[in-house]
Amino acid sequence: MKRFFLIAASGLLIAGCGTATGSAGSPTVTIEGPADGANVGSAFALEFGSSEEIGPPGSGKNHVHVSTDGHADDYTVVDASPFQVTGLPPGRHTVSVTLQHADHSSAGASDEITVNVTGSGGSTSPAPEQDYGGGY
Repeated sequence: MKRFFLIAASGLLIAGCGTATGSAGSPTVTIEGPADGANVGSAFALEFGSSEEIGPPGSGKNHVHVSTDGHADDYTVVDASPFQVTGLPPGRHTVSVTLQHADHSSAGASDEITVNVTGSGGSTSPAPEQDYGGGY
């Protein structure tokens, strides 16, 4: 299995869409960029927001687990947004975030997007205006 790597980066949050989970009064985490369905380069900034303060697990604060393509057990611990996703091969990929407590237990919130890695570089483009249908 090819593992992807995430590298910390800085930048501004941008609006996007996703399918965040969490009920009223419970914690939330939302992917804010890139937009669901966006074409991205082999390196792209993944930006997220949370209703909870996040930080390193050792600080006692919540953090985020990032995984791809349904491999929830193969995650990267992330304690700041934005950060750089690298190492995904060309093609369609699902990128998921889950909010975790400092002890890595679930805080009950998640979000995911699908991106299309179009090749090398770090650019993104808006989501295509078509339905891809079928499997990813």
